[in-house]
Amino acid sequence: MAVLAILAVAVGALENVPIPILPLLQRELSLTTSQAALLTTTLVLSGSITGPVTAKLADMFGGRRMLLVITWIIVAGAGISAFADTLPVMLIGQTLQGIGVGILPVAFTMVGEFVQERVALAVGLVTGPFIAGTGLGIVAAGPIADTLSRRWVFLLPTLLVAALAVAAQFVLPQRRSPAARRAGQAKLDWPGALLLTIALGALTFDLSRIPRTGWLSIESLALFAVTLVSGACWVAVERRASSPLIDLRLLGRRGVWSSVVVAGVLGAGSAIPAYLFPQLLAMPSKVAGFGFTASTSQVSLYLFPAYLCAMFVGPLSGQLVSWFGSRLVVAAALVVTAVGLLFAAVWHSAPWHVVLSLIVAVGIGVGAAGTALYAGTIAAVDPVDTGIASSVNMVARGIGAAIGVQISAAALSSGTDRLTKLPTEGSFQFGFLLAAILAVLPLAFVAFMPGRAPVASHPAASRVPDPVPGS
Repeated sequence: MAVLAILAVAVGALENVPIPILPLLQRELSLTTSQAALLTTTLVLSGSITGPVTAKLADMFGGRRMLLVITWIIVAGAGISAFADTLPVMLIGQTLQGIGVGILPVAFTMVGEFVQERVALAVGLVTGPFIAGTGLGIVAAGPIADTLSRRWVFLLPTLLVAALAVAAQFVLPQRRSPAARRAGQAKLDWPGALLLTIALGALTFDLSRIPRTGWLSIESLALFAVTLVSGACWVAVERRASSPLIDLRLLGRRGVWSSVVVAGVLGAGSAIPAYLFPQLLAMPSKVAGFGFTASTSQVSLYLFPAYLCAMFVGPLSGQLVSWFGSRLVVAAALVVTAVGLLFAAVWHSAPWHVVLSLIVAVGIGVGAAGTALYAGTIAAVDPVDTGIASSVNMVARGIGAAIGVQISAAALSSGTDRLTKLPTEGSFQFGFLLAAILAVLPLAFVAFMPGRAPVASHPAASRVPDPVPGS
């Protein structure tokens, strides 16, 4: 668990370092605005597309093997990104790095295999450090780029990931449960994987293009049509496949579909403040009449306490799930998130207002809800389905986040001041209020999530596996 936790910090940092240095990359690589936007979406696209496939492979061949494979893919991608001098090379590096987003479901597969009796706490020990690593990457990227160079922004966390990959080779256990060995005998559903890749790729790419093309443009409608057609074909293929990529009966389970719905809405609700807070902090106060005129480094410092808080909230919420069940923890976390966002809508005139809002809404609320959602999903499925179930949860949250960003942009654009050409204070207040409403909407579905497990934290923890012939 120590290796997984530190690896989560390193990967979380590495996956987010391109965000604060995007203007620097744009200058050094001579990128246009549209090319820079493509650079920001490549990693998300890669993670959304490959996540379910890597999770299925982890369920089939074991979490340890896939974790090592993904880790070295991340190292290769980050190394390419560090030394890239052209956009195509940088896109290759970011595509490989994006595969690293799937490291969470793979880690959860290992948790399901080896820590079944305390799975909720173990999930928290992975998600908390990953969120903290996200904040660490955002905060450290600017100073590292200014002090050393943008190459070291990628290289420093890459060296740590490589060292952990070597350590993982010797530390992570190799034993596998009989259920996991049976899954390894199955074949990967390649037609289903291809159709799901097309559907998720078209949807994610469409969401990333909407700010420039518009919701009703021919390009947007065409991509949405591709998503619908390929998605319908995927459902038809999965229903007939002997070993489907995602068993649709799995999505029909009460604890799974409810967690997916909550994750999607929570993704939208949490993406709005993640977009609005940096914009609010950077607003020129003398021109707009509000804001803090914060630099990139100062924005990072404002954000960091919330992510640091999430590092401790993750394991704590995991322990709370083992005591009270994911249903109660998720409900409480959603309410806390809404309270923090309402606070931001009313009070945002002092730095401590922003920091406190971020800690309550993002550090405590979103941090606890994320861990509890993953723990609840894992508790609702067999160990052999841990990776794919948590991956579906992750994809739903990612799609919700992409939609939330577009809602945020639309809220600010609709409230632009005619004289200053800047968003008005009212548009920020409307955005925070909308995010608070989205945060509590999933409460309608929380009742369908798993409650407190009577004996163990995982459905298979107290069940004797069936014997495997020849094992």
